[in-house]
Amino acid sequence: MAEFAAVLKEAAPAYLKGRADNTIRNRLLLTLLAKNGRIKYNASSHKLYWDVKAGQRVIEAYGDDGVINFQRSDLHEQLNIDWRGYKMSDRMTEKQRLMLGDLTAIIDRYSGVAEDMMDDLQDGFCGELFVDGYATGNENRLHGLDSFLGYSTAAAADRVAQPNDTYGGHSTAVATRGGTWSTTSAITAPNATIATDWPDGNGSADYDWNSPKLVNFASSNWGTGSTTWADNCERVLAQTTIWTTLTGGKKGRPTIYLLSGDLFYDYQNKMRAKYRIQVPHSEANDLGFSDTLNQDGVMIQADFDVPAGVGYGLNINQMCLESLDNVLFSSRGPEYDINTDGYLWLIGFFGNARYNPKHFSKLKDFTV
Repeated sequence: MAEFAAVLKEAAPAYLKGRADNTIRNRLLLTLLAKNGRIKYNASSHKLYWDVKAGQRVIEAYGDDGVINFQRSDLHEQLNIDWRGYKMSDRMTEKQRLMLGDLTAIIDRYSGVAEDMMDDLQDGFCGELFVDGYATGNENRLHGLDSFLGYSTAAAADRVAQPNDTYGGHSTAVATRGGTWSTTSAITAPNATIATDWPDGNGSADYDWNSPKLVNFASSNWGTGSTTWADNCERVLAQTTIWTTLTGGKKGRPTIYLLSGDLFYDYQNKMRAKYRIQVPHSEANDLGFSDTLNQDGVMIQADFDVPAGVGYGLNINQMCLESLDNVLFSSRGPEYDINTDGYLWLIGFFGNARYNPKHFSKLKDFTV
């Protein structure tokens, strides 16, 4: 039986790597992360640390022979989260091994198990990129997007909700690091509680350095006379792209909007009614995702794992999936266990995902 275990141990890592690559190719989000070099391997340290630029140096007016004021700069904040892990297991009893007979049959059986396990991982792992890793019961799950997208309920006229969360040890609320933002009396504030022009207008970088855009598509202020996504969706997506780009610069432009099936259906119907031909996004189409739409150069796609009535705006270059191992999914076994008289096999992941919240958005009815 040693021959059986030895052969599988040698074959399993190579097979799982191929299946992991296939898992990435089958999901647009993971494909984009891989294409842009945003999946990192061999991470280390007891926690995941990263720096985010939170401020900018002051530009001073200067005349001939003026006195230059040299000041020390403290422009970065350090965020940190702990590592999280996932495991998936399988067991073949000694009786099953004897019933299968020769080594070829056993290897064929395990090849089928590996394929099935990787399919299950594909379905389960991608959904973890959306969960709130701080929520009760999620202590061992990834820090997904909802880990920094908490909010205070918006008023009916508010086009954005107020960010109200803690991520990486720092608040996501505006102005927690100080800073200033414009206030224009002739313009209705996008959020009455924040009471500045943000995310319209302009201000200092430290005002919203860690604040995502929480866009209320049910606002009565979209200029359509409606509070439904079906009527407001085109304006909501256009405005969100403008907000994230202007407040984050060229690097802040979203890469993709991932919508729930119901929101994508309404958006697709609106586009069909308005345009006879729907143009797919060229980059997504080249990657094999021909059902991805395009608005203002940003990909728009439905994702099975996005909760109903919700959409996410992602900037792929402002997030990273990090693995502690030299592969995305590692394999252990099969090992014979005398206590269960069986052969145990384990595949899993240790790592986490990190984000720069300023460059992300969430779309939903924030009045509820």
